[in-house]
Amino acid sequence: MAFPWSRSEAAAEALPGDGRRSTRGRRARQEDARRESSRIVQERRHQRMAFAIGGGLILVIVAVLGFGVYEEFYKPPRAWAGGVRNVEFTMGDLVKRIRVLQGVSGQVDLSVVPFEYMGNLLDAEVLRQASPGLGITLTDEDIDQALRSQFYPQVEPGQQVDPGQLDEEYAATYQIFLDRTNLSDQDYRTIVEERLAIGWLSLLLGQQIADPQEQVEVEWIRFDQESGIIAEEVVARLEVQDFAIVAGDVGVTQGFADTNGYVGWVPRRAFPDLDSVLFGDEDKGIPPLAVGEISDPIFTIDGLYIIRKLSSLEVQDLDSNIRAKLNAELVTDWQQQQRLNGAEEEWLKMNFNSKWYAWVSDQIQISAPNVPLGQGGQ
Repeated sequence: MAFPWSRSEAAAEALPGDGRRSTRGRRARQEDARRESSRIVQERRHQRMAFAIGGGLILVIVAVLGFGVYEEFYKPPRAWAGGVRNVEFTMGDLVKRIRVLQGVSGQVDLSVVPFEYMGNLLDAEVLRQASPGLGITLTDEDIDQALRSQFYPQVEPGQQVDPGQLDEEYAATYQIFLDRTNLSDQDYRTIVEERLAIGWLSLLLGQQIADPQEQVEVEWIRFDQESGIIAEEVVARLEVQDFAIVAGDVGVTQGFADTNGYVGWVPRRAFPDLDSVLFGDEDKGIPPLAVGEISDPIFTIDGLYIIRKLSSLEVQDLDSNIRAKLNAELVTDWQQQQRLNGAEEEWLKMNFNSKWYAWVSDQIQISAPNVPLGQGGQ
């Protein structure tokens, strides 16, 4: 007997195949879910890695920029430049000193000034520490007087003026100078004090100068090595032309010779680079230039010299100009001896190389004033 068709029976008959398909579907969905989960995990890992790399690069960039700012702007002015015993100077101190000269003249020779002012900075501190032993004492009143002599308005004889107005002009002129040189009042007062101390040292050392003393009479032709003048051609001209004529054509006096090359009486040590020619050098076996003889060209820091000796040694009074030069050389000798002693005893040290020279030069060029200072820088 046939039974009627039942949906439940049909479903039951279909279960084995459909179950396998359902199982495969579930497995496929689970596999897809695992792959999707793995993909998400990898993407998140890649994102975290990208964020880490990006953050690291940003930190590197910030560090490089920070290091550059430190090296370029923060470190140089504070870098150690030199010291005398327990007093130290920075590159910023050196720049301040050079700006004084820059403010006065409007320009400086950067090929030599940084080196010279580094030495001057140390020399000034050496003298400050040595001043009590030398009997040099400077007060605030001394500095005030020096400032007024430099910046106070000049009054013509018989001119009626208001003292209060003159004081205001003095204060204004002095402040303009400080603004142009980027110095504070205390900075410049320190520099004035150092200049006064040098003046006192010069007076003390000048007392050692004998007057009269042995000298020789000379004339010379001096010119700069950068002038393009060929020394051999000058020597050749002297064989056929008068000394005064050649000196008038090519000589640059520098304040010691007249337009014809005549200098006058010169003592030892006034021109150290010329001493061995004028007076001879027994230690080196160099005889002095004979009277009437013309020297070979002599190369010095100050220029190139061709000398004619006009007399042998004679005791003569010192010319005021030559005495001042001799006095300046005594000051230089004292400073050089102090540097030598300081280096040997290790209480004077200096740190100045091509890197710092370049930085100092850049700072001076950046701050160059547009208009050189007039009154107050004289």
